[in-house]
Amino acid sequence: MMNKQYTQPFDKGTLDCERFRIPALYTLADGSVLAGADVRYGHGSDSPNNIDISLAHSADGYTDWQYTIVNHFDDYADGVTDKDSASFIDSAIVQTKTGRIIVIADMFPSQGGYLQAKKGTGFADIDGKKRLLLTSGKNSENLSTFGYYVGDMTDGKAPVFNCKTKEKTEYCVDKNFRLYKNGAPVFCTQKGADGVKIQQNVFYSAAELQMYRTVYLCMRYSDDLGKTWSSPVVLSDQLKKDNENFFGICPGRGKVISYNGKERILFCVYNNHGLIDDPICENASVIYSDDNGMTWHRSKKIPLRAGLTKTSESQLVELQADGKKVLRMYARNNSNYIAFADSTDGGQNWTQFKADPALEGTRNCMVSFLDTNKKIDGKQVILSSAGGSIPARADGVLRVGLVEKNTDITWIHTYRVNQGFYGYSCLTELSDGNFGLLYEDEPAHIQYMIFSVSDKGEITEINGNNISFVEKYTAKEQKIIKSKRRNAKILFKLGLR
Repeated sequence: MMNKQYTQPFDKGTLDCERFRIPALYTLADGSVLAGADVRYGHGSDSPNNIDISLAHSADGYTDWQYTIVNHFDDYADGVTDKDSASFIDSAIVQTKTGRIIVIADMFPSQGGYLQAKKGTGFADIDGKKRLLLTSGKNSENLSTFGYYVGDMTDGKAPVFNCKTKEKTEYCVDKNFRLYKNGAPVFCTQKGADGVKIQQNVFYSAAELQMYRTVYLCMRYSDDLGKTWSSPVVLSDQLKKDNENFFGICPGRGKVISYNGKERILFCVYNNHGLIDDPICENASVIYSDDNGMTWHRSKKIPLRAGLTKTSESQLVELQADGKKVLRMYARNNSNYIAFADSTDGGQNWTQFKADPALEGTRNCMVSFLDTNKKIDGKQVILSSAGGSIPARADGVLRVGLVEKNTDITWIHTYRVNQGFYGYSCLTELSDGNFGLLYEDEPAHIQYMIFSVSDKGEITEINGNNISFVEKYTAKEQKIIKSKRRNAKILFKLGLR
């Protein structure tokens, strides 16, 4: 096994793009693997910019990656970017027991991004039903100018109505938000291309009717292992609150559990209230569905313990010990330790977030956690991936933990992935018992690594391409780490962490 090779799913030049961010990774029921990433044409920045989302599929998670651009806007030509562009950003993947693959991402209209998202959902209650609002002209930031709404979809198209008169206009939109006038497609010129005509989309700045400039939670699903995908389904009207500016997905992977005899699908999300300079503006929660993704609900806000003032991008694990099951959320936050909260009712209610003094690392960066099928000494193995440097996004570490009887975790081994930049990451368990790690090793580059975990909890890398030398912590570094953890545990017991 040590000589087995694997290839990179998102190496530079893939899909004629040099920059990728925000890894997602998930092993499907048939043993194949889906890897996801932002395709960032000509830049490495967040929205607003030209960003699509790609999925790479491999039969075994090692080689022969096949690509699908699952979320794509064409207002700008590929390879060209501008703040005026509509965009997709941040994806998370899950597969249900029916075989359905669900991908959720954030979807922004022209000039939209985390900092630009306005309060509200972009929907209004009209005759007892929430309707998507549209405006004409260049007033996409002012809801008072939104005089139109989208009606019910029939045969793939939905008429656009006047809000005041409730009468149909000459416009309609299709399931992909493309615009029609008097039954015919309406066109505009693609930006960054020479004379290329594209159909107008209400997410585009050149469209005659446009969306409200906020964030839209977008779901797509596939029932044929990714061969075909549904049209985008906007979930914001079910989940986002009117007083929230940003409400988006936590990238990486979702979670499927059994709760009250039903399958429950969960994704982590987070929100802010527009208080960008206020550290408490971000809060993590979950959304969940008990009907295979048809309808969604949102958990209550998760409280914070002293010493934590925010939580955002998170991932879920299900801890199992002595017949007990606990759902645990690990979250990005503003301390030097990864924070967690627990739920015993399927994610609807949560304990207070608190920092784990054994999980010291990069503050304010996304982290990845994975519950595995592996056991050591009869105990469930949990894996963690995060930056080990404070405060920079650097020096990636993998940790191996064991779930104890009280569902506490004893972290028994730490392995250094690299020295230097280490950003977002995502873990998965491969069908052969090894593990995959997709991580950012440069500010806009994603690296893939496969490793094994021994029966002693030790990590060994499997041979692949582009693998750099990896060293374990020195004895001196281990001594410093133990001292910091000892001090952190004292603060933890005093309620200061």
